[in-house]
Amino acid sequence: MPMKTSSRITADPTAWRRVRCVLEERETASPVSQGRLFVNRVFHISAEKMFDLLFTDSSFMRRFMDIRKIIGVSSTSWQREASGGMKRTLNYTITINNPLVGKFSTATETQTLYKESREGQYYMIDSEVYTHDVPYHDYFYTQNRYCIIRNSKHKCRLRIYTDVKYKKQPWGLVKSFITKNSWSGLEDYFRHFEAELLEEEAELTQGSGDAGKTGGLRRRRRTYSRTLQEHMKPGKQYSADSDQQRAATMGAMDIKNTQHRWNITSIVFGMSLILFVLVVLNLGLFFKLWAMEDVAHRLYLNTKHRMKERVESSSLAPDLGSRQGMPHRSREEAHLLRAVLQDSINLLEQLRSSLVVLQQNFQAYNRSFSQL
Repeated sequence: MPMKTSSRITADPTAWRRVRCVLEERETASPVSQGRLFVNRVFHISAEKMFDLLFTDSSFMRRFMDIRKIIGVSSTSWQREASGGMKRTLNYTITINNPLVGKFSTATETQTLYKESREGQYYMIDSEVYTHDVPYHDYFYTQNRYCIIRNSKHKCRLRIYTDVKYKKQPWGLVKSFITKNSWSGLEDYFRHFEAELLEEEAELTQGSGDAGKTGGLRRRRRTYSRTLQEHMKPGKQYSADSDQQRAATMGAMDIKNTQHRWNITSIVFGMSLILFVLVVLNLGLFFKLWAMEDVAHRLYLNTKHRMKERVESSSLAPDLGSRQGMPHRSREEAHLLRAVLQDSINLLEQLRSSLVVLQQNFQAYNRSFSQL
């Protein structure tokens, strides 16, 4: 263990209670506690065992990292600092399920154990996590505080506070993007972390019961939630099949995520196809209107020219052939203009029908999203 127990505090329970009250007051007043409290639960695990589970190379942490697809984990040993506390550094690669951020990112985690901690009694650890391969990674980092407080010989309380810290202030839209994605990932991480820790608690408690421990441990099993009891298999069968259950659960989650991605891809493809059809119809309408404008312009010039000829011919002898040809030409141009107008009306009707279909598809997609 990284520190030695104070014999005076261990021998005097009243003195320990006073020290614990002071430390809890400091914990509550700490700036990091102004973030969010994700875990606040009493576990049927001793404080010393809880520290070993979370801050050593334990089988629990190795299994949890495998489930979270955290790979390439390397860590240093606990080193004492001049301030009296202890520190260690972890490096690993995390898997990200956000297409806007990327698939993988390396991360560096620095854990600091405060000098006020007492072995087997109270532990306060700060953890700063820096990700290196996500957008705007040089703007922020995550700070977590773990507080392990002994309640009895076989029980402790675990509190985990989390906050997103900024090394430099980004502009509004970027900060909103960072905050939204960071809190979403942290909430999912610590919900999963607490669930796995409850399963570890159940395994430890059941193992103690199988070894012939006192009835107190058997009574404590009744405090587990109904959801956890239904999730587990009793006794040794659960211990043997726990890894298979986790693998099956993760496989089902992967299938569900794949189906969700296929649904989104189909929706995007359908919307793109409809938009392409609308663009083609708009281009056709544009060229029709252009042709109609050209015909109208030519009709205007011809009418102006005929009016000029009529004025000039009013003082001359009328030409019968030309008078008979002019109405015939006007009828042809009027017929052409009517044809262009009818084509434009038909094209507008097609555009209206396409827009109605697009509106209906949008309503169907909205219902699909609400069901997802």
